[in-house]
Amino acid sequence: MSTILHADTNVALLHSVDSNAQIRLSYQNIPFVCKPAGIIPLETMALQAPDSQECQTRIDAYYRSHPSDRYYGAQRLHRQQTYHFKMIKEGCVLYGNGPESYSEMLLRKGLALIDPLFDNPEWNARLRRAQKGAEIQKKGLHDSQIRVLCIKEEK
Repeated sequence: MSTILHADTNVALLHSVDSNAQIRLSYQNIPFVCKPAGIIPLETMALQAPDSQECQTRIDAYYRSHPSDRYYGAQRLHRQQTYHFKMIKEGCVLYGNGPESYSEMLLRKGLALIDPLFDNPEWNARLRRAQKGAEIQKKGLHDSQIRVLCIKEEK
C-alpha cells in the first residue's frame, strides 16, 4: 500500500535557492526551476512595479533592515534534501514545511503577495489565510510602503 501512495508523490532534490522567488531542483535527475505558485515575491514585484526603481529602492531598504528575510528560502530549505512538490499550470507547489507550501511560507512571512491573476480553488483559501495572518501581524511588506509603491491596485 505504501508504494502505491508513494508513486503519486513527486519528490525532488533541492540544488539551490537562487532567491525567495526561484529554487533549483531536480526530479528523476532532470533539473528544473521552481517558481512559487500563486504569489508575487518581493524580488518579482520590483520587476513588475509601475515605478520599478522606487520599488526596488524600498525593497532594498527593507532587506537592509531585515537581512535574514532576503535569504528566507535558503534558511528554511536545505540543499541536497528532498521535498515533495507538484506542478500546476500557475507554477510550482513545493511543500517546505509539512503540509504548508513554500508559497504559504512566503506569504505568512510578508515576503510576497497573492498574485491577483491566480485563481485555483484548491489553493485560494490557503493563500488568503497565510497573507491575512501577515497583514494582521504587520509582517514584512505589510509594515512598510512596499505594497503602495510596488503593486498597482485596481480601483
